[in-house]
Amino acid sequence: MSSTYPNPTAPVTRAVSTIYRRNQPPLNVYRESVTLLVGANKELYTCHKDLLCFYSDFFRAAFDGSSKEAVERKIELPDVDTDVFEAFQYWLYTQSWPENKVEPNDFPEWSLLVKLWIFGDQHQIPLLQNRVMALVIYKIEDDQSNPLFLIQEVYENTTSSSQLREAVVDMVTHKASSLKETDGETRLADQALLDITNAMNRISPNGRHYPRALCRGCHYHVHAKGEHC
Repeated sequence: MSSTYPNPTAPVTRAVSTIYRRNQPPLNVYRESVTLLVGANKELYTCHKDLLCFYSDFFRAAFDGSSKEAVERKIELPDVDTDVFEAFQYWLYTQSWPENKVEPNDFPEWSLLVKLWIFGDQHQIPLLQNRVMALVIYKIEDDQSNPLFLIQEVYENTTSSSQLREAVVDMVTHKASSLKETDGETRLADQALLDITNAMNRISPNGRHYPRALCRGCHYHVHAKGEHC
C-alpha cells in the first residue's frame, strides 16, 4: 500500500463549508466503509466512505474513481497523529468535540484545535476548519488568554495565505498587552513577528482597536464559491 497521498487528475466539487438543511449528508452515506491506516504505526480505523467524501474533497479524490486507494478501499495517513484523527472521527459522526482532559473547560485543548484545523486544511475539509475557527475565537475570549504560544506551530504548518495565520495574528495583536506576561521561552518565526508588527501598526492610539474580523468569524472561514455563513 502506497504511503503517498492520492493526486486527483480531475476536478472535484468542493466539500460543504456550512451546514443547512439543504446540504446535510444524505442517509445513504453509511452504506460502505473504508480503512484508514493512521500514523507511523499504521493504526487501523474504519469510516463510512461517502460520509468522508461528503465533507472532504481529499477523500473524495482518493476513494471515488479507479485509483489504488479506491480499488482497495484503503488509504495510509502516515503524517497524521492518532489523537488528531480520533478527534476528527468523533466530530465527523457527532458534529461535536471530544472531552477536554487537559484543561478545565468544555472545549478541546489549544494544541488539538490547531492540529485539527491543519488536518482540515491538508485534507480539504472546510466545514471542520470553520467549526474549529469559531471555537478558537470563542475560546480566546473565554480563557482570557493570548494565543502567542500557538504561533510557532501555526506558522510551521500553514502557508502565508492561511486563514488560521491571519486569525492568530489578529488575536495576538488584540491582546498585545499580555505579551509581557510570557515566560520568555517562546521563539517566533521571523514572518510571524513581521505579521504581528504590521497588525499592531493598525491599532488605534487609544489601544481600543478590536479587529472587526474577530467579531464576524466568517472572515477567517474557508468557503466554496457562492457559500457564506
